[in-house]
Amino acid sequence: MSAECAKHHSVVSVSNFNSSTMTIKSLYFLVQESEGFSVRGEDLLTYAAKEGYAVGGAEPAVGVFKCKNDDLSFRTFNREINRLQSVVTEPTQVIGAWVDVVEDPAGMAYLELSDVVKSKQVALELARARGEKAIYDFANSESIYL
Repeated sequence: MSAECAKHHSVVSVSNFNSSTMTIKSLYFLVQESEGFSVRGEDLLTYAAKEGYAVGGAEPAVGVFKCKNDDLSFRTFNREINRLQSVVTEPTQVIGAWVDVVEDPAGMAYLELSDVVKSKQVALELARARGEKAIYDFANSESIYL
């Protein structure tokens, strides 16, 4: 693993992809194309909510995997997805990935567990408490930066 890749806290996941069935390889290619996703931990199927908000940092002890997108190998991605799958504890948690190109034009990839909540206000409060950069709005398919 590159020195650039590390576990961190405080990011949010996004879901930009509408396919109902994902494989680890197809998820990896999404991230390599600077896209994000939210998938269910038990089967890696796309979380297909029409409402609610994803808030990163669901399992602080697990942390967030962060890596320059160009340095993210499939092997490392696969290991991290498997690690995250092993710690999903609630049906309202998703494995999320997103690539931040705002702070780093080359793209910084993030992988983590996110909680899905129904209320925008609760999502924003939870995100602030967790030190998140943004939440993801499933209804409007967009990130809301804090």
